[in-house]
Amino acid sequence: MIYMFLTLFSVALVLYILSFFTKSRIQDLEEQIEEISLNTIQETYQLKKKMKVLEEELLIEEEPGPLYKESTSKPSRESEQGSMGTRVLELYQEGFTTKQIAEKTSMKEHDIFVTLRQYSTEKQRGVNS
Repeated sequence: MIYMFLTLFSVALVLYILSFFTKSRIQDLEEQIEEISLNTIQETYQLKKKMKVLEEELLIEEEPGPLYKESTSKPSRESEQGSMGTRVLELYQEGFTTKQIAEKTSMKEHDIFVTLRQYSTEKQRGVNS
């Protein structure tokens, strides 16, 4: 009987000592979760940075400088764009939505926004001058 208790005690002691040298599964899972969360935080930071750059690029008003002017060999296209711009502006002032204007002029809704913004800035410059 004493041998049996001594054997069980020695086996328990050996197993207890071995438990300090083995890695637990929970610790491995915690490390993996921490690594994944750090990766997602880094990725979202990078995405936010890229989005900020894109938003800044979209908000910059592109004004043609002296190097960027269309040649005078295409006056019909310029007058066509000007008349389309005035048409868009007239429709907008009459109360049509940008979606309705896009359907009437067969232009994209984004182009309608750009045209309206362009004409509104030109109008403001004319008033300020």
